[in-house]
Amino acid sequence: MKKVCIQVPLHLGERVRIHLVKEDLLDDMFPIGKHDDLLCFPLKHPLSGAAQKALKLVTDNYTLVMKDLTPVDRKPQNLAAALRGKLPDHLLDVIPHSFDIIGDIAVVELDSSLEKYEKLISESIMTVNSRIKTVYAKEGGVEGVYRVRPLRHIAGKPQTMTIHREYGLRLAVDVTKTYFSPRLSTEHDRIANLVQPNEVVVDMFTGVGPFALLIAKRQRVKVYAIDVNEAAIQCLQKSFELNQLHGEVVALAGDARKVIGQFLQGEADRVIMNLPHSAIEFIDSAIQALKPTGGVVHFYSITSDTQPLDTIIKTVVRRIVQCNRSAEVIFSRTVRPAAPHEFQVVIDLQVS
Repeated sequence: MKKVCIQVPLHLGERVRIHLVKEDLLDDMFPIGKHDDLLCFPLKHPLSGAAQKALKLVTDNYTLVMKDLTPVDRKPQNLAAALRGKLPDHLLDVIPHSFDIIGDIAVVELDSSLEKYEKLISESIMTVNSRIKTVYAKEGGVEGVYRVRPLRHIAGKPQTMTIHREYGLRLAVDVTKTYFSPRLSTEHDRIANLVQPNEVVVDMFTGVGPFALLIAKRQRVKVYAIDVNEAAIQCLQKSFELNQLHGEVVALAGDARKVIGQFLQGEADRVIMNLPHSAIEFIDSAIQALKPTGGVVHFYSITSDTQPLDTIIKTVVRRIVQCNRSAEVIFSRTVRPAAPHEFQVVIDLQVS
């Protein structure tokens, strides 16, 4: 395609490029050419008299030339850009602007109005992010004792297993059989940084083990990682082979209350309770796991308009007192949105 271009000496290239961008003259759909000590900038349209006067204030050492150029095949920078012109304009407002990326799998929530376009949207997600090889759609919320979300495959390879990476850790995850949220990565990192050498940690609802593995990767500790979902424990065991750990992780399949009652009474310096909707039901077991001298409990819950953080804190502390221990809140924060008008929170408690 024939394009009008400005040709300038190499040493003037950056100055001229900045001017052309500022004046919205540079056509970035075509490549900037270089030949010997000359640069050639493609223009969106021929220069007007006013534009030429403005350019001469930057430099008069330029030449206008015609070049036969091929458009650059540019990857769109986001999903909206990839879908613009392919979807009706009013639907661009309801496309997913964020979604979970677990390894090379994307898990998206699609508005019902997008049903006939879900294949196009999924393929566009893979175009924008080339490391995504598979796309699943959410078919409901996290449910059941295994905390598994129903998913439907809509694009890419029909795989369910992937390797997710965060903070130098590699995690084996089966997205259809186990619970894992990449949105908790900051919490995984925060807790791992708090753990001290030689601690004993009980991770009561470990899932595929992101807390347990990251702690053991950083510190010489012993972590008991418990989950009732055997598929999650199998993923955790696969991750042993993927990482070099300084500490030891003991994977235990079973109900946390029973495992602690049978094997782990009085063992822990620290207990992690990432079961936001029902962790309160297991407070007695968490206290049972702590050493007689006490320790730290990381308690995760859900706040809402009807159950604010202050109410949750009072309930947790009261339950700990009922276990003949005292507790002091040493940290709390909102972790992430969990649902409309609901947020996941963490409360760190020093129990003595």
